[in-house]
Amino acid sequence: MASYLILDAYNVIRALDRYDERNTGGFDESREMLVNDALKAAGWTGRVIIVVFDAHRSPESRRDESRAGGAVRVIYSGFGESADDIIERLLGTLEGSATVYTADFALQRTALARGSTRATPGEFEELLDELPALTHSPSVPRRLRVADQLSPETLRQLEELRRRIE
Repeated sequence: MASYLILDAYNVIRALDRYDERNTGGFDESREMLVNDALKAAGWTGRVIIVVFDAHRSPESRRDESRAGGAVRVIYSGFGESADDIIERLLGTLEGSATVYTADFALQRTALARGSTRATPGEFEELLDELPALTHSPSVPRRLRVADQLSPETLRQLEELRRRIE
């Protein structure tokens, strides 16, 4: 069963300095940077990431794009439909676990009520900061993980043990 990370896109963009237009060069660049970060995170975590942009004031109809072979879905809401509306519907239809990244308290409560996990935009940034050095920004210090200190054989044995316990 799949596991999902759902990003309330504009909420995440507004909450994190890394996406501030002064740092990215503009609003479109901030959006694209978030999608690129989602692609990196999907590759590292193995989870499907759904990035939902609020376009309820746009006259265009809803758009749903698949990137990296479906590892990342980018959804733009349609006219009169908010990102929150889409996320709420997704939580009711997705099979598997989901974590919703948003600072919106009402949406966090909805996620919890639907049996999902909620997380803050800051926690998404922490996830990004833990990505391997190849995708890591050199200006942000990398947090060491226990797994980085273990041999491949030890990691394999721990994984086997974890699977037996489940």
